[in-house]
Amino acid sequence: MKKLKHISVISSVVLAAVLAATPAQADSGKKRKKDPFGAFSGVSQSYMPTERTTLPQWAQRKISASEAKSIAMRRVPGAEVVDIVLNGGTYRVRLIRRDGRVVDVFIDAATGRVR
Repeated sequence: MKKLKHISVISSVVLAAVLAATPAQADSGKKRKKDPFGAFSGVSQSYMPTERTTLPQWAQRKISASEAKSIAMRRVPGAEVVDIVLNGGTYRVRLIRRDGRVVDVFIDAATGRVR
């Protein structure tokens, strides 16, 4: 019985929160144009998804493997590049230093920053 009471109280609180979060639209009495977005009539059209949603050019750009190589070689001067791997959004550039030590340099593929 106690469990049922808790469930009904929680569900009423959730319902009240959903109703409070829903914006009320005042009717100004004017005829509105047909809204092409239907259920999204309260949302500004500048924030509406379009058929072809694209990211800005700077957000789409990824650095190339040769750019990642040059960044890593600047980080470890005099080293020789052994391997470059793109894993997700990160390049792993494996270098061998003059003293024979292996160094991995991780570079963000979107920004070119060393991680």
